[in-house]
Amino acid sequence: LQPQARVQMNVEELRSRVGLQEYAVTNPSSTDFPGNYPGYDDSWSLDRFKQLFRVDVIQLDEEAMEFDMVGADAAITNAIRRILLAEVPTMAIEKVYIHNNTSLIQDEVLAHRLGLIPIKADPRKFKMLPPCEWYPHTR
Repeated sequence: LQPQARVQMNVEELRSRVGLQEYAVTNPSSTDFPGNYPGYDDSWSLDRFKQLFRVDVIQLDEEAMEFDMVGADAAITNAIRRILLAEVPTMAIEKVYIHNNTSLIQDEVLAHRLGLIPIKADPRKFKMLPPCEWYPHTR
C-alpha cells in the first residue's frame, strides 16, 4: 500500500472503531469534525449520515430493548443515549423526612441512599401531587 492509502486506512479505523479490552475502553473520543486529519475529508454530511447510519435491534420485549447504533460518531450516539435516559419515565424516593435517626449513618447520607434504590413501578399508575403538597410546611 502507498503511504497515503495506509494513513487513510488507519484514520478510518480510528474514526469507526471503539476498542473493548479487559479493563479499558480505547478510542472512545469523537473525531468526526473537519480538519482533524490532514488530507482526509471528514466533514459532516446529512446525506452520508443517512446512508451509513442504521439501528440493529438485538432484543425487544415488554421490559427492555437492546440495540446497536452503527455508523454514528461516539458523540452523536452519546447524545441519543442521554436523550433516551431523560425521556424514560422513572420513579425514585425524592424527599425523606427523618424523625429520630439513632444509627451511625448521617441523615443526609441515609436520605441519599434511599433515593438510589431503584423502584420498579409504572409511573403512569401513580397520581402526581401538586407542588404545595410536596412540602407540607408551605401551605
